[in-house]
Amino acid sequence: LFLYCYTAAISAHMLVSVVLLLLASATAISAHIQKHSAPISDVYPQGLMNNGEYSDEFSDYENAVELRVLIYPYIPDLKNDGLKSLRKYIKKEFEAGHPDITLHVDGDPSVHDPYSTDNLKTYLGTNGYDVVEVDTILLGEMVKLNLVEPHPHPGIPLDDSSFLRFAVDAVRYKGHVYGIPTLVCANFLAAMTSENGKDDAVNLIGSFRGSWTLPGHYLNAYINKYGASSMDDGVLSNPPEHSDVLNSIRQFSDTCVRKDGSNPCTDKTYKDNTSAQINDVIKSKSSNFLAYAEVIGQALFTDPNLKVTSVKVPPFGGAGYLQMYTDALVANRNTYKAKKNAIQKFMAFYTSGDFRYKYAFCGDIGFECIRYVLPACSAFYKNTLVQWNSFYMQLYDVMMTSGTAGPNHEIYYKKDCLDGSISTQLKYPPLI
Repeated sequence: LFLYCYTAAISAHMLVSVVLLLLASATAISAHIQKHSAPISDVYPQGLMNNGEYSDEFSDYENAVELRVLIYPYIPDLKNDGLKSLRKYIKKEFEAGHPDITLHVDGDPSVHDPYSTDNLKTYLGTNGYDVVEVDTILLGEMVKLNLVEPHPHPGIPLDDSSFLRFAVDAVRYKGHVYGIPTLVCANFLAAMTSENGKDDAVNLIGSFRGSWTLPGHYLNAYINKYGASSMDDGVLSNPPEHSDVLNSIRQFSDTCVRKDGSNPCTDKTYKDNTSAQINDVIKSKSSNFLAYAEVIGQALFTDPNLKVTSVKVPPFGGAGYLQMYTDALVANRNTYKAKKNAIQKFMAFYTSGDFRYKYAFCGDIGFECIRYVLPACSAFYKNTLVQWNSFYMQLYDVMMTSGTAGPNHEIYYKKDCLDGSISTQLKYPPLI
């Protein structure tokens, strides 16, 4: 009996101890969850939560790094979901190879505007994103505001064998590198034919209006008249006075005049309206389409019967230069030191030839389409499937033969004044 009572007493004591241990463990676990599951509004300040792909599942790594990224939002949204599928795909692909980093991706064309100085100050502020994909036309302004970290990833070779040469030039400012190139773009002149086209051939379809469109054409015409090395800060500082440059623009835009005397390229018909341009390309038996590669690609996506027979530099002069613009990843100077390793891992992943292929060929939509964006990395164009694509290869040949870096400072915020001045001198109709 004594042994039984003693054993029972020991068992009861052990049971109490186990219960107390479980209660203590539960309290610790609860505290851990509260510590690592802060409300998303605490982790991401208001203004950076718009439609982002924030995961409720934390990494298996207790000390997983939280990395916040804003991608460039103005690319073909072929799924019409505000790039949501692309953002989720980027997160999935990156985290699969980097389980120690929890990635949060934003970039909605209806929400984010990376061309506003105030927005850039927020995006690259103390409580902003760690990495932002920007248009380098504003690089100088970001450097002057001390927003971006110089030489964010010295381990990525920025040379002609790794990136298109003009893309490398675009991320340099006053002797320092401030970004890793991702995409390039320019206005190409594509000769198009349509099997279903019922309208007569059209000499030109494209826009010469818009606050950046016309100044961009002027820059292209200027370097074709005076050489790529002639570009300097003063070219567009004042109302343009180069009559020969203006005449080359006028002569080209006049080829858009229709039989009734109208000119949809210089009036408001095509201004900021790629749908109208694509519709006219599809309706015409043949046409010359002046547009970004991705817009030409959207036409091909809309009507698979369209064909591109040739790609050329727009005829703004005899030199044959094509001014290229570059997007790039920049690192937030406020968070770079604390998250340097994670930032560099993302930059290497996002700019790699492998992921650039998946990005361009719609890996997020099951590889069912092609965005026809132009990756800045050279490896993309060595991919066999890319080399089999005649349109991509024509674009690549033009870029390698004629491409030159566009300005990366002092220009963009003068665009409205310049547009008004140039359109007045060319006697384009007012946009009412």
